[in-house]
Amino acid sequence: MEELKKALKSHDTAPFLFLGSGFSRRYLATPAWDALLDDSASWMNKTIQQYKSKVSKYDPNDNLFLPHIATMMATDFVDLWWNDPQYTEQRKKYENIIIDYRSPLKVAVSEHLKSFRPVSTPEIQEELQALDELKESNAIDGIITTNWDCLAEEIFEYKRYIGQEELLFSNVLNVGEVFKIHGCLTSPNSLVLDEKDYADFNKRNPYLAAKLTTIFIEHPVFFIGYGLRDKNIREILDSLVFGIGEKNINKLGKGIYFIEYDRNNEGYLYSTTPVDLPNGSLDINYIRTDDYKTLYEILGTNPRKFPARLMRQMKEHLYELVLKGDPKEQLMVVTDLDGNEDPENIQFVYGAGVIEKISEFGYGAYSNETLYKDIIGIGDVSLDYKQVVCRTLIESSKHTVPRNKFIKLADMKLRDIPKRVLDHQITKHKEAISSRMSIKQITDKLNEINNLYDSLDAIKHAKITIEKKLEAAAYLEPHKIDAEELRLFIVDNYPDKSNTAIKRLIRYYDWLAYGRNDNKNNE
Repeated sequence: MEELKKALKSHDTAPFLFLGSGFSRRYLATPAWDALLDDSASWMNKTIQQYKSKVSKYDPNDNLFLPHIATMMATDFVDLWWNDPQYTEQRKKYENIIIDYRSPLKVAVSEHLKSFRPVSTPEIQEELQALDELKESNAIDGIITTNWDCLAEEIFEYKRYIGQEELLFSNVLNVGEVFKIHGCLTSPNSLVLDEKDYADFNKRNPYLAAKLTTIFIEHPVFFIGYGLRDKNIREILDSLVFGIGEKNINKLGKGIYFIEYDRNNEGYLYSTTPVDLPNGSLDINYIRTDDYKTLYEILGTNPRKFPARLMRQMKEHLYELVLKGDPKEQLMVVTDLDGNEDPENIQFVYGAGVIEKISEFGYGAYSNETLYKDIIGIGDVSLDYKQVVCRTLIESSKHTVPRNKFIKLADMKLRDIPKRVLDHQITKHKEAISSRMSIKQITDKLNEINNLYDSLDAIKHAKITIEKKLEAAAYLEPHKIDAEELRLFIVDNYPDKSNTAIKRLIRYYDWLAYGRNDNKNNE
């Protein structure tokens, strides 16, 4: 994927991800649209085929064929939901939000989707770990999605905007945000589910496109989980093309990357492909791959210095200041470096040069990259370890960063270390491997690797790829590996190889070198 690496470097801004139903099916095993309707039909002891046989208004290939079926189902479901004892809990919880015939089915669908959990296979867990690393490296500016589930916001922890209306009438800042344009299961009435919902959505599509135009012009946008023929996406793209005009259509296309899963084993492909739309032909980047882990790692190769959530917060404060002259939160605009403002009351500082007074208080926002480098001894920044423990590691964006070294060298009493920092401390080998894999999966992999190799040197000389070596080293039992030998192995491969595997090894090294002696019973 070297072409993609080069293409990403040509963009001045971090990407947006545009996530479709294929993303949720891959990572949560949620049903496809027609399968979800079949599930819904089963609640009434029917099948989707029975409903399809009653449709005369639309052809099966029509974009409104399935939404029309949803309308029929919603109408049939109302009385069942109000009277059947199995929906008693739902009625207690949602009775006050029922607004029309669609609400009961939307409530039931939302509750149904809440039951799905991340897929536990090793391949998917590694991809989810790579997505976590994307968040930690601050490499994604925001998310647009038509999915109803909450996977995207659970991974990235960005501010959520639900539905077209909330997006259209909010002061969005295009950084650190998730735009759920088809609604969210946390707000059942927001779901774009039936024929009327889609009619309302399509009416507002030009306004939505206008709101999204800035994102598409200023950011690379990666479509994941959609088919090239997806009519909803083509309508959005067509509205964008119409809005920006023919002169800018090439610029728009260069920033769009369409990722399609290689389900037929045709092999990796990076090319440019035309998308024919009513308002013009749009040439976009097309990538066919079955290696999503590497894709996510490449997306993380150009990290932001500051987390997207922090950037959003800073932009919001500036917006409030410019618009109203009265920001809601603490803000200091520095015009007098010798002023008497108490640094404890300052949340953000906007200025130039070194502000000694603020430095005394401590900024503390070390990047993840800085922390990882320090752990393996190749950092170029002198860290105040006490400040790292008390200020940096308490940030939610730092919960996957190893911390045994910082805790040990901060030389603090246990009672003085923030609980939030201790909660994410690695205390055993298995915790360093993955927080998403099951104990059985980790144990099976540990047995496999340790039956094959009795030392790190054996792994180094094995006839396998360097990526496989990096992965295997993390599973080698502690008594088979020397901490300094592991550190040198990491340094030799940092940061050119698999980002996820390297960071896993750094977590292992951090525990092996700085945490193991305190937790020898937890190996």
